Amino acid sequence: MKILYAATGDIAVDLLEALYGKGLVTAVLTAPDAPGKRGKTLIPPPVKVKAEELGIPVYQPETLRSEARRKVREMGVDTLMSFCYGKIFGPMFLSLFEHTFNVHPSLLPLHRGCSPIYAAIRSLDRKTGITLQEIAQGVDEGDIFASCEIPLDGTETCCSLEEKVRKMAPMLVIPALGNFEGNRRKQTGEPSYTGFVQKSDGKLDFSLPASSLHATIRACYPWPKAYALLDGVPLYITGVWGSAFSESEEAGEKPGTVVEAVKGKGLKIATGAGYLYITKVLPPQRKEMDALSYLNGNRAILGSVLE
Repeated sequence: MKILYAATGDIAVDLLEALYGKGLVTAVLTAPDAPGKRGKTLIPPPVKVKAEELGIPVYQPETLRSEARRKVREMGVDTLMSFCYGKIFGPMFLSLFEHTFNVHPSLLPLHRGCSPIYAAIRSLDRKTGITLQEIAQGVDEGDIFASCEIPLDGTETCCSLEEKVRKMAPMLVIPALGNFEGNRRKQTGEPSYTGFVQKSDGKLDFSLPASSLHATIRACYPWPKAYALLDGVPLYITGVWGSAFSESEEAGEKPGTVVEAVKGKGLKIATGAGYLYITKVLPPQRKEMDALSYLNGNRAILGSVLE
């Protein structure tokens, strides 16, 4: 098996190392270097950085059209392994390979598409997982070769859950490659789909239950970050206390009201069903801080209504 490993972000680095350690990776396909958040300096994708450290050839085409297909054909690869690469593979590109695999961080057919980790958290799922599947023309519709479950406790953020997937992916994929055809199975059950996460997805609606707001804050961290309006100005909420699966006392105040500061829990906010405790905030043009430190310089927030 001579693998072309198509991947971009941090989540795919550990699997690259594991495949390389087995002598299976011939080349890496990844996104072009892109400008960083501060300035115009081009930043290489994490997978490129690791590949160059390991001495693996890297290819970064803008598109996967004829020139890219010619380059890949010359590499002598026979297998495509994709893990959060970021581009769609057309039939002509897929025809270059004897075998194709995709690592998808959900229990397919749940959360097909580009944001499965975000969707699992925001949907208040009690479990998610990783699926190794064949690449099909439909979005994440291919046959399944292997999968594993990840239990969720209602405290995960996108950042922490991505890290868990990153570490678990090699343990799923490497053993599965030994008998993938023997374990092939069709997807069963009702599928669900995810789309691109937008900045507007972080806007909090305090008429919703505390559990839903809790999930939104965690799903939106570290990006795009959940926020509410305080006197018409966005206040980003980056941390929340406890588990979304815990029961909350009934709230009597108007949803969005900052009721009080509670030691060990943060700022207590009334919602449409129960109270939400926020532990970290990011005020405009300031650094992230814990909510009680923010309160020390902004006592007027008590009794205010977040919108």
